[in-house]
Amino acid sequence: MSEGALRKGQEQSQESGQGEGQGRSQDEGQGEGMPQGKKPAAPKAVKSGSAELRYDAKATARMFPPEKRNPASYPELKGLAPTDAVYRPQNNPSVMLSVHTGLGTVSDPAQWVRTAFAPNEMAVAAKDFDIQDAGAKGAVLRCGISQGDGVYIPLCVWADSTSVGDVIGLGDATTHSLKKADLKTFAQQTRDLRKAMLGGSAG
Repeated sequence: MSEGALRKGQEQSQESGQGEGQGRSQDEGQGEGMPQGKKPAAPKAVKSGSAELRYDAKATARMFPPEKRNPASYPELKGLAPTDAVYRPQNNPSVMLSVHTGLGTVSDPAQWVRTAFAPNEMAVAAKDFDIQDAGAKGAVLRCGISQGDGVYIPLCVWADSTSVGDVIGLGDATTHSLKKADLKTFAQQTRDLRKAMLGGSAG
């Protein structure tokens, strides 16, 4: 995750829009120069525990307009086919999960995750979770709570040999109290989004 990606998350953390969009994948309108080939999907619904995460087309278009999808904006995803998406839990639509992921060849997943976390000021030290994918080579899933602008922001980063991604909690996923932060649930949502967006494929 780039420093710019987290800044965008902080800027969007107080967004109050509740409407759930439907329909087309946000891959439409990707900037020129994007890597060709298979890209991560953006399913309309992703099952996660007892809840369902629903793709929000309107929030995705707002947070990731075409002009923001230029490859130059994401040097950390050079050579990877990217997808951006926003999901909302059906049982708590005031929460937003911003997903930024890329598909391709990743030579050193562990280093990629370390680099992604390096610029962030952490209120809760990042910890590793089981990615629960026996076929994912060299896979790392790391989650923590960053702090900025007086709020705490949950975030998870994963990398394996064929994909990388980050999930940032926005809206009511942010909190002014660390006691309300639930990294275990956030890690599970990240696992489920990763699996669904990669089509269930192992890294």
